[in-house]
Amino acid sequence: MAKEPTEFGGQERFAASSERLYALLTNLDSMAETIPDLVSAEKVDPQTLKCVVRPGFSFLRGTMRLSIALADCQPPERATMNITAQGIGLSMGVNSNLRIVPEGDGSRLEWTARIDQLQGLISAVSPGLIRAAADQVIRQAWSAVRKQLGEG
Repeated sequence: MAKEPTEFGGQERFAASSERLYALLTNLDSMAETIPDLVSAEKVDPQTLKCVVRPGFSFLRGTMRLSIALADCQPPERATMNITAQGIGLSMGVNSNLRIVPEGDGSRLEWTARIDQLQGLISAVSPGLIRAAADQVIRQAWSAVRKQLGEG
């Protein structure tokens, strides 16, 4: 039985200029520093980051291999990230779109993420539990971005 894709999205405001925020969000070396539960990261090419993470969720133990590929980059306004994750008994595909809008002395980030593919044991996990886990990871990532920007 196929499930509907799970979608996330929101807005974040930053004191940084849109150029500075875009540069940080699309710099794979900096991006690696914002990934929660990171074990290791390797920049494969200018557009691709491969990582290993060890999430601490009760329904997801062990390690996961991530591949994050930047696409459709239009500095300093938008970028797309295609993320694949694989682990023991699971496979997942996520498409994320970022749009940065200048706002006053800072910028506003409008983002969406959509889980397009979910296979294996994780497909039996309730969408509510997956959403709660994703929300936690997303909050941690935005906190790490703010720290890198010197915004607390």
